Amino acid sequence: MRKIHAITASGQIVVGVEVFRLLYEAVGLGYLYAIIKFEPIGRLAETVYNVWAKYRMEVTGREAIDVLLTRRREKMLQEAGSMCNAQEGDAASCSVSSEKK
Repeated sequence: MRKIHAITASGQIVVGVEVFRLLYEAVGLGYLYAIIKFEPIGRLAETVYNVWAKYRMEVTGREAIDVLLTRRREKMLQEAGSMCNAQEGDAASCSVSSEKK
């Protein structure tokens, strides 16, 4: 979630501004991002994107990804606990680990 990633049809992983360039090319708007092929401009675009990517959640008024993931993990654990309590049989067979991996 720190940067945009894409996987090409050939299986290559692409990261950052290059993803946008490839996407725009795919829909016939490659000329909008063609300028980033030139090294100084490409480097500048990547730097600007990295700053944007780092702060985009705060700038757009959304919670940080860590907060969202923690909330989601807690919800999943609660739902799993509810399902275990609703099932008949041995409760020991229904355990959920809350360890981070």
